[in-house]
Amino acid sequence: MRINASLHQSKRGLLWLGYALICVWLALALSWWLLARLDYGYPVWYSLLGIEQHIATYAPENQARPGFEALSPAEHAEAFRAIRRAVHDHGNGLAAIQYTGPEGRVLPLLIQDEVLHLQDVADLLARATLASGLLCLLWFPAAWASRRAGLPRWPSRCLSALVLAVPLLLWLLIAGPKAVFYQWHIWLFPPDNPWFFYWEESLMSTLMKAPYLFGAIALVLAAGALILTPVIYSAGYRIADRVSRYLAEHDKETQ
Repeated sequence: MRINASLHQSKRGLLWLGYALICVWLALALSWWLLARLDYGYPVWYSLLGIEQHIATYAPENQARPGFEALSPAEHAEAFRAIRRAVHDHGNGLAAIQYTGPEGRVLPLLIQDEVLHLQDVADLLARATLASGLLCLLWFPAAWASRRAGLPRWPSRCLSALVLAVPLLLWLLIAGPKAVFYQWHIWLFPPDNPWFFYWEESLMSTLMKAPYLFGAIALVLAAGALILTPVIYSAGYRIADRVSRYLAEHDKETQ
């Protein structure tokens, strides 16, 4: 009996944890989608992170792509928007992004290595989008299965969340956000493809003041996920409860 009870508890815990992780992923995905529609808040970060001064400092040192510092903030924002659109369109048009340089010359914004890296980013986003679609399909079945099995006690749920969250938080605190950011690049992108670019040699990196812009975006995504996860989580259980009540009433009527 004790073995059966222990197995049942483990089953309930795993079903709940799986459902909770699906909700976290979907919350992050929805936050990402909403933020992308707003160009990741680039115009706001342009001011708050001093990106205009950053471009004025490092863009003149880029001999291969001159004159970028002479563009207006609106043109810098449009360059970022063009990259965002191309990356979210499977990388189409990356090599065609241009800007007007000295003496009215039209120059490509990105060098070949940058195009290659951004194509890797586009491919990664496509895979993440596919995963999000699959998890959307699993969201309600996972909520239903977890609700039917019964929820673990709150101490067990909190402990499961801590076991997952604490190692990541410790890694961030000990190694630092920049080291974590670089390590994720090593894991996620092909080893032979470049992903690190010096500000003096890359308008892409200068335009984004990498990795500082990405840190700011990550904070907004995390905040969005914290808000949306409880909404998505509770919605799944509420729908599962309504379906259960409907099926129970239907069974009574047919008996």
